[in-house]
Amino acid sequence: MIDVLKFVAVAFVSMGGAFVQRTSGFGFGIFVMLFFPYLMPSHASAAAVSSFLSCGTSTYNAVTNRKHLRLKLVFPMLISAALVIPFAVYFSAYASARVMKIMLGCVLILFSLYFLFLGGKVRLRPTMVNGLISGTLGGALSGLFSTGGPPAVLYLVHATEDKQIYFATIQTYFLLTNLYSTVFRVINGVIDRNVIFFALVGAVGAILGNFLGSAVFRRLNERKLKLVIYIGMIISGILMLF
Repeated sequence: MIDVLKFVAVAFVSMGGAFVQRTSGFGFGIFVMLFFPYLMPSHASAAAVSSFLSCGTSTYNAVTNRKHLRLKLVFPMLISAALVIPFAVYFSAYASARVMKIMLGCVLILFSLYFLFLGGKVRLRPTMVNGLISGTLGGALSGLFSTGGPPAVLYLVHATEDKQIYFATIQTYFLLTNLYSTVFRVINGVIDRNVIFFALVGAVGAILGNFLGSAVFRRLNERKLKLVIYIGMIISGILMLF
């Protein structure tokens, strides 16, 4: 009975994550990692399921918006991310659960404080160096927690001309980095039967959330939605720390 309740919870959390991703362009990993560590056997399993599902939603969004893609913008990010992801995945697979929860708690709090008080005020020039730095940070966070969105957002939101190009490009970045991370999770033995079952159940919720997000995209008050998420990130981060 407990497992059934966990599966239902994973489906609903995945639906929420996909909804957030579709309406704002990122945030699936951040949203689901507020809850997945409490629902799954280990932090590594939670990050693996998140990566699986994020890869699926990003694939759909990238393919359906492919005509707006600017692939050259993500090359520097992909190069540096590819170098750090294997080490980050290895660390997350073998580090203690307590260490990973403390690190994730700190990341959630820092992200939420940044987006609450500095979001939109910091501008990164779309240079090769900034792309490499964003990819390095995003790759490390993707491999550790499957939360590599914020550094990519900070870079690509100022490197693209409009929302459609931004959305298609960042979804492609998420697709490639999550797929790459999943390969190394397989190599490190993180992917097991539980991860696959949770991912399959979560996929149902993610599909529903993606369609709901698409349907209400133009009518949604994105600012209020993000405010709720950031406050939730702070609370979850504090709980993980203490």
